[in-house]
Amino acid sequence: MLVSSSDNAYASQVANAGPPKAPAAADAPAGPASAPLPAVTTHVSAFASRLSRAAADFDARTSKLSHDALGDKVRATIAKIAYTLTPDSLAAMAREVPDPADAESLASAAAANAYVADLSRPNPFAGRSRDQLSAIVNDESGAFTTNEKRAAYRQAYAEEQAWRSRVVADGMNEYHRTGKMTNFFASALDHFKALPRAEQSLYPSDYADDLQDKVALDFNYFTHMPNDLPGKAKISLANLRSMARFDD
Repeated sequence: MLVSSSDNAYASQVANAGPPKAPAAADAPAGPASAPLPAVTTHVSAFASRLSRAAADFDARTSKLSHDALGDKVRATIAKIAYTLTPDSLAAMAREVPDPADAESLASAAAANAYVADLSRPNPFAGRSRDQLSAIVNDESGAFTTNEKRAAYRQAYAEEQAWRSRVVADGMNEYHRTGKMTNFFASALDHFKALPRAEQSLYPSDYADDLQDKVALDFNYFTHMPNDLPGKAKISLANLRSMARFDD
């Protein structure tokens, strides 16, 4: 992909030892017969159950959607949960009940209601992974309330903005030191690949390919030359792909 001066503006926005051997039977000390082990029961939290249900629901609904169709659906979901905050709308959303309406789930919904009404309160989904947050945001199974989805969206958004601030600062430092932004583009690519599928759908379909081209080009904005080629470019940027042997 061609690199233009707008890429700079884009940055501003955006051990060999194995396990020990068990002692031989002859070496084992004699002792009383072992007592039978107690039965082991596995407890799955209500949150984990709701989360699994939401993720399965999302996959079932969207597995056959195109990139653009999924993006449109995710945008519509975001628009719905980003409702205008008024006393009436807050009261209406606070009446929503998660399914199942067990004590743990009701407490989560209540915490989300409190957070949405007053952002100085803790976000109940702080510390959750991006995949978990995405499953909550895009749930249509009824497992999570609108305010839980909104809280999850705000948490994901805050984490995304924090990452962007860090990577842009690193990118500008790279640019001023070297004239390049190759590491910046590589970081952006790695980050994009790690995003949940729903979040990836909000980017252009060729976003990863575009970043990969920029990484491969290794463009120097001081010399206007790719791949550490010597000298300074005195040709149009349109010829840089062939100079970098992209078309070989």
